[in-house]
Amino acid sequence: MHNKRGQGLSVNAIILIVLGIVVLAVLVIGFTVGWEKMAPWISGDNVDNIVTSCEVACSTNSVYSYCSMKRELKAEDETLKDVTCYYLNKKQSKYGIKSCSSITTCDVVFVEAVTVDELESKCEESNKGKTVQALIDKKLESFDCPSS
Repeated sequence: MHNKRGQGLSVNAIILIVLGIVVLAVLVIGFTVGWEKMAPWISGDNVDNIVTSCEVACSTNSVYSYCSMKRELKAEDETLKDVTCYYLNKKQSKYGIKSCSSITTCDVVFVEAVTVDELESKCEESNKGKTVQALIDKKLESFDCPSS
């Protein structure tokens, strides 16, 4: 009499099950922790997204979104933190942010500064009640000048 055994799982089936579990685990971790933290090399530049969101802010006349909303721009060669559409239009024209004719004033003055303390000292008489901004260490720093 021959020993008859039940049919086992093939090697291919076991490999597919293991791969399925790994893919499922990666998806769960990616959606719960966040893709940027899990795999920062996946996220490339976001210049096109910033350009589109600035165009939407302009077309909807959203002064806050165009003049004050801080964004992080990631390009191939640099990352700029806390920049606004207005700043990108006036000081970083290489990214293609168009000027907004429907938003006539942003109460922002761009100055040259090396430190935040130096930025605060730029509240001259002509800048009273405005926000002075300067790019310091790849981050747009802002300081609101008192109106009196």
